[in-house]
Amino acid sequence: MSTLARVTSGLWQSGLRDWYGPGTPIVQRVRGYRPNRRGEIKLVRWLRVGILRGLSCGAAGFALYIQLDTVGLARDRAFMCAIALAMASCLWRGSLIRVVLRPGEIVRFGVLRHVVVPCSAVKRLHRDLFRGVLSLETHDGENVDFALFDGSLWDAFYDFSSVCDHAMQAHVRAESKAGLLPGPARLRRYFTWSVVADPLAVGAVFFAGIGLYLTARG
Repeated sequence: MSTLARVTSGLWQSGLRDWYGPGTPIVQRVRGYRPNRRGEIKLVRWLRVGILRGLSCGAAGFALYIQLDTVGLARDRAFMCAIALAMASCLWRGSLIRVVLRPGEIVRFGVLRHVVVPCSAVKRLHRDLFRGVLSLETHDGENVDFALFDGSLWDAFYDFSSVCDHAMQAHVRAESKAGLLPGPARLRRYFTWSVVADPLAVGAVFFAGIGLYLTARG
């Protein structure tokens, strides 16, 4: 059996089916996260993703409408378009937030950066004493905050906070039992690139520059 197959099997057998939440058939089906072909499990608030991306598309559409409209000064249209595109970019970036359980590591994708935490570096998952949010502590004393995945109205219908907590703990246990944990490793942080949000941000800067240029010309 390949390493990927062992990890996938270990994850599924480590209690990922025993999460909390209402016992309705629909919720049970939604709650049944399974690894994809690459052995990854993605934990995402899909309702939030849908709302944010819908609003982002609406803002981008509004920017296009402004450019096609010939009413008003070109300078004002440029500034309004820049604001709309900036909002669209921010909203799309907000939809990128997720947790991905990969073979050997936990990845938290944030608005601007993502954090890669090797399972061998995980010391414990606990609740922050001051805010009570889910936090991951490494053996080096670094903390990764999962506040955006914790405590929302959605938890009243589907306990996503506990899903994240239990899934990450089960993932680390599965890696440990399979004997696949490498030596000590440090967590890594990278910038989160987006093929949608970044062009929108570039467009916002472009139209803002046009607006400033037209203003300077008088």
